[in-house]
Amino acid sequence: MGEPSVKVNDSDGSAVITIPPGWKTETVFTFNQTKNYRQGISETYPNEDDPDDEELIYHLNDKVGELGRSKIHPRKGKFDLRLRFRHERSQEPSSKLSVLKAPGPDSITYTILSRDKPGSAAADESSSDMYVKVHLVNTTPPPKKGPGEAEPAHESELSANKKGAQALDDFSKDSGIDPAKLVPGPRYTPPAELKDLPVAIIGAGAAGLYTAMILDSLGIKYEILEGSGRHGGRILTHEFTNASELRGTPYQYFECGAMRFPDIFLMRRTFDLARNRLGMGNDKFIKVIMHSDKAIKHFNGISAIQGEYSKTDDNGKTSADTFKIGKSAKNKDGYIPQEYLDEGTSKLYNKDTLGPLREYFVDTPFTDAFLKLMRHDNHSVRSYMRDAMGYPDSVIRWIEAMEWRTGGFDMSLTESVIASLSFDDPRSVKPDWYCFNGGTRIITDGMLEKVKTKPKYYKRVTGIKELAVHDNQAIEIRVDTQEDPRRQHPERISGKYSNVISTLPLSVLRTVDLDGIYLSVGQKNALRELQYHPSIKIGIQFRTAWWEKMGIEGGQTYTDRPSRTIVYPSYGPIPGRDTKYSNVLIAAYNGLLDSQRLAVYMKGYNTPQEKILLDIVMNDLAVVHQKPVSELWDDYLDYFAWDWYGNTFSQGAFAWFGPGQFKEVYPHLTMPAGTKQRLFFAGDAISTCHGWVVGALNSAWRCVHDMLVAHPELNPNPKEDIMAKFMKQWGESEEWDDMKGAKHVYLGRELFKRQQQLA
Repeated sequence: MGEPSVKVNDSDGSAVITIPPGWKTETVFTFNQTKNYRQGISETYPNEDDPDDEELIYHLNDKVGELGRSKIHPRKGKFDLRLRFRHERSQEPSSKLSVLKAPGPDSITYTILSRDKPGSAAADESSSDMYVKVHLVNTTPPPKKGPGEAEPAHESELSANKKGAQALDDFSKDSGIDPAKLVPGPRYTPPAELKDLPVAIIGAGAAGLYTAMILDSLGIKYEILEGSGRHGGRILTHEFTNASELRGTPYQYFECGAMRFPDIFLMRRTFDLARNRLGMGNDKFIKVIMHSDKAIKHFNGISAIQGEYSKTDDNGKTSADTFKIGKSAKNKDGYIPQEYLDEGTSKLYNKDTLGPLREYFVDTPFTDAFLKLMRHDNHSVRSYMRDAMGYPDSVIRWIEAMEWRTGGFDMSLTESVIASLSFDDPRSVKPDWYCFNGGTRIITDGMLEKVKTKPKYYKRVTGIKELAVHDNQAIEIRVDTQEDPRRQHPERISGKYSNVISTLPLSVLRTVDLDGIYLSVGQKNALRELQYHPSIKIGIQFRTAWWEKMGIEGGQTYTDRPSRTIVYPSYGPIPGRDTKYSNVLIAAYNGLLDSQRLAVYMKGYNTPQEKILLDIVMNDLAVVHQKPVSELWDDYLDYFAWDWYGNTFSQGAFAWFGPGQFKEVYPHLTMPAGTKQRLFFAGDAISTCHGWVVGALNSAWRCVHDMLVAHPELNPNPKEDIMAKFMKQWGESEEWDDMKGAKHVYLGRELFKRQQQLA
């Protein structure tokens, strides 16, 4: 279909912009002259319903400055937009037109400059007599490619990374450090006794194993210290093996952690890892069924089929009040006013609340849109809905119950909008989501197989200390091995390392003794303040996929009962079984307060408390699906429950930022710690993609990058440019600009010097 193009004709003061199908058009008209003489700009384009007819709009200079704007929605066919520039009452054509072009990832802005009198053409807006800005945005999504090959749907998809970059820029400006000082420092040559010290990687999750893969490629020695007895971190696939009748049968698993991956540009490092680094083919990707019309909504003791509910209560028209919560003369117990019921929670939340904020990125250039959004950065979702949208508290609680998790609207508004831009861009189709055939564990299993130096398990780090005896050029790590079942006696040992990359969740790192290493005040506060999202999952293995007989294939059921979300499998089929997908169900997927209500029963497999938990969940399944609970028990084989917040090696599922908190955390924890900058922080929390595997991978990339910036002596081959080698083999990061990242490391060094002067 091509791109828009523009032609100007000086002889009659006109410009013709040819606009392909699917491009949205906005024109902004600005006059720089006073009323001493009249100016006018006309725009003409064919009527979409009747091409022989034309739309004509004429703009006059009633005042200096921006006078008006108009919009043309995307069309199915190509058309010409004609602009004519006139001045004086006789409507003389302007004599000189010039064009400036500013392309974007899927947008173009033409600025057409006009001079009224003979002479040289205008060079910029200020030297013109009048000008038109024509913003053109391609609303046609890029052609679909294979999993992991998506390109940005729109510049707004990169808004999370832009927010991170803006936080760094603001932090640098506010520091008061002279930019001229942000240059490499003196080279360090380690003495012989320290020359061969390895880098310590704390944690064998996705970030730790990815760090090891990068260091392997660069020839840098390392050790991986893992506190638990397994690798994978918050990637945990549980496979059921107790039931003899299904032992060895495929798809007898569910994901306790990361389980589905959207095929969007931001996730490309995850897909690159799977496809290119680990060699996975298309057979390893299974498309996830994100929605099923036959799944259920069950609230206030009433079950409704989602497809039917969407036609009544949640379609933005007259409500049928399925769940009997409407406030009326007949329903004295109702608490939601009729006008809100008629709208529906999806419209109130996704369209009316988040929608206009996402639209910033459609109607305005990205930089302006981002600044507009950041004006709301101090709002939580709840406070914005109350203060800006004017929703009553009862309505906000209702929307939260139907659309999210209890307490979820206390999170940052701008974080919510930015996260949603990746999946609900107003001009793009919804992305495909994938899971891995065999479970997400095949990612970390593949990484483990690749790394040359395997993790050391049951090495729980208890302390990190700079060694003054070596002028703080080495780091001591203390570990506790008393949980190692292979040892008869508890053992506490320590080792020396050149640098440390910690991939521990910040909630866990907070329990490590860091008194012996320098941390800035901002880093200490960030470790203390950042919240981690509680989350639980309870998987149940049944003999049959009984929900398929109800027409449910994939998707999720939502309820206000203790088991807040029920997730149906999208992977399968099982050989020899009359099902389309797996017979393993995630019977409860809860977060925040909803997770804590059930987590108190999680005391270990088959404990009395977990038998109570299983009774609660099975009863929920029976009530929601309107089946006898005895029938479900007859089909029951096994269960497994997992609580991320109660796990000592995670203490939460993923980072959960409050209003304005990101800008107070990201700049500090992306800066190396220690007097000689030898401690680096990794993990999804310290990225712009919180809660995603790609955030962990991006953070690992950043840590290696910054470690090479701060300590080029790590290069095992001084004749080789190790940074160039790193960039060539592992690519650039959408999240971390190479040059800005280096200056952020230098800024940390200068801030430490300033702090020492105050000591």
